[in-house]
Amino acid sequence: MNSRWSRGTKQCLVLGGMLGAVGLMPLTSQAQPPANVLFLLDNQYSMQDFPTYLPEAFTPGYSPTTGTAGNPGYNDPKYGHFLNTGCSDPALVQAMSWFDKHSMDPAKNGSVVYDNDPSFASSFFDPNSFYHSRGRRVSWNGNNEDYPYSMSVDFKSAVGNTDASTACRATWNHSGDYVKNRTLLNECVACLTTKGWWRGPITPPGTATGALGPPQPKDQPELPPEARRKWIVSGRVLNLRPPGFVSARKALKDVIQTASHVRIGVASFGGDRGWFDPAWILSDVRPHCEASFPSINEAELNRTALSNAVNNTLFRHNERSLGETLFSLGGYFSSQNVDGRWGSWFDQSVIGNTNWGWPGQPGGGTYDNPYWPYQSGGAYARSSDEWLKGPYTDPVTGLILPGQRWEAGGTQRSICSADQVNAIVVVTKGAPQYDNSVPITKMMELLIAQGAQHPDDTPLTFDPVNPRYNPNSGGVNYCDWFEKSPGVLATKADCDYTDYNWPTGLAAGNKNFMDDVAFFLSHADLRGDLPGTQRVRTYVVGYGSSHPMLQSVALAGQGIFFRADDPAALRQALEQALTEISFATP
Repeated sequence: MNSRWSRGTKQCLVLGGMLGAVGLMPLTSQAQPPANVLFLLDNQYSMQDFPTYLPEAFTPGYSPTTGTAGNPGYNDPKYGHFLNTGCSDPALVQAMSWFDKHSMDPAKNGSVVYDNDPSFASSFFDPNSFYHSRGRRVSWNGNNEDYPYSMSVDFKSAVGNTDASTACRATWNHSGDYVKNRTLLNECVACLTTKGWWRGPITPPGTATGALGPPQPKDQPELPPEARRKWIVSGRVLNLRPPGFVSARKALKDVIQTASHVRIGVASFGGDRGWFDPAWILSDVRPHCEASFPSINEAELNRTALSNAVNNTLFRHNERSLGETLFSLGGYFSSQNVDGRWGSWFDQSVIGNTNWGWPGQPGGGTYDNPYWPYQSGGAYARSSDEWLKGPYTDPVTGLILPGQRWEAGGTQRSICSADQVNAIVVVTKGAPQYDNSVPITKMMELLIAQGAQHPDDTPLTFDPVNPRYNPNSGGVNYCDWFEKSPGVLATKADCDYTDYNWPTGLAAGNKNFMDDVAFFLSHADLRGDLPGTQRVRTYVVGYGSSHPMLQSVALAGQGIFFRADDPAALRQALEQALTEISFATP
């Protein structure tokens, strides 16, 4: 194994279920300068989902299948089908047995608030309130997707109701039909009072919003039935199984509060900017250089501000653009503001080459999008400023989308000295998606010129010519180094996935470029103003996922992959990542 690769490079650590003591971290001597660590938090909308959907289990024949307004079985065209509702079906009761509001054990009754951050407008979640939900997530007030909703549009408050009857009536928007016949109302109130949850109507498949939501974007596969089921649940239920984003941001905030001798920044995936989507940097790496060594100035580090940056993450992105975000963060860690290094590589207006981005068709570009809105792939990333684009204000929503960010410069540099370790720690729910708008050909050209090698010491190769029919196109794909299921090795083809993932490259064995980007960051010298090679490692925490691509990204980035299957394991994985970074070499 090449000595340039850190210890544990090929490790895959699974941290669900069992916890070990990792202590305060990192453990490195404070005679060394602190590492520069930027936490990258997945903000794709699936982070709103529960780790396990609420159950659709039912006993055949237990509930009526037809009925009139106000009765179980009624199919209401406005509010959904009241089929298999209630809380008494034996199959459903068994499926919900992980929660018991009458238990004396907080691990069963959910009486402990999961995240009581005082900066929020409400707790997550009030044990004495009832929340509207779908089977997949707490109903969200975003674009009127899920009515009635309980999650605010900015994810900083959860609106509950302490009165069971009022919560139930909102399901049918207080329609008088359900007052004339109170059967369903009585069922709902009884369930909330005795069980702490009620399973309500199911909405039809499709893209409807409001009371018949949630919609599924047209470029995504259809939602399963359990995702479309309406529920009302006590905050106690949510405290035991919070949405993914609630547990992820809580774990990250907890780690930020305890991390020692480390500079910290926070970022998430950027908004949809067409082709390349630059990162959303929520907090620059801090504290500033003069307040970082020999000891960290706590006031300048400002852990509260870093936690607030985590809280500012908007979990509504329609893409999981890990590769594009890593590329953007490479620019942030570069010396662009000092010597124009990043622009000298990727400014297409200067270089005059508009075909780098794709090892695709002879004139550049790729195949057309097979999914809505069916864009042409022929003009892939040909804008002169594609890789350096500035901020943009969406004319419809008014949302300011980020452009390519650089370090602030001066004492606010992203990298202070040549002997620091630089790392990105990714927390993500799954494989990257809609994430290939990066200048792959130019990155590979730069690395090959410097003699970059794979971890088995073989030279990096890349041939962008006629990739559709080229069996040796090269690039980076380590997916066949890892298992896709216990005892079953993945193949390179497992990371060539194209379903619901446009655009992609055309070369077999390297259609997705997220691991190529991580390889570039861990091998290229990103700064011309410091001696040595200033690279950035990538560590990946798969929250409920160990997709081979995530593992390939970590290996290519000279980091480590961790899988975490529960909130406690997620926090441990983040702590362990910081410990590993403290042992890494610059």
